[in-house]
Amino acid sequence: MADLTSDDRAILNDIHALAGRLGDNRMKAIVQNVVDAVALNPQPLPPLLERLLRSFVDAVALNPQPLPPDPPPERGAA
Repeated sequence: MADLTSDDRAILNDIHALAGRLGDNRMKAIVQNVVDAVALNPQPLPPLLERLLRSFVDAVALNPQPLPPDPPPERGAA
């Protein structure tokens, strides 16, 4: 398991705090949960997953789009 340096932990804390300023609550929760998971158990990413995540981050940075709306609540059986 990789250990976080104090600099790494400080950066993750900054990212977590910045995510708290996001306007979309689902996006905020996703980013904060991912940052928390990395802080708890830092592991190197497999190369394919790292490339996939980088391409996703790059695509969002180039063309940010809102998340789709929440699905409607399920109706009870009639």
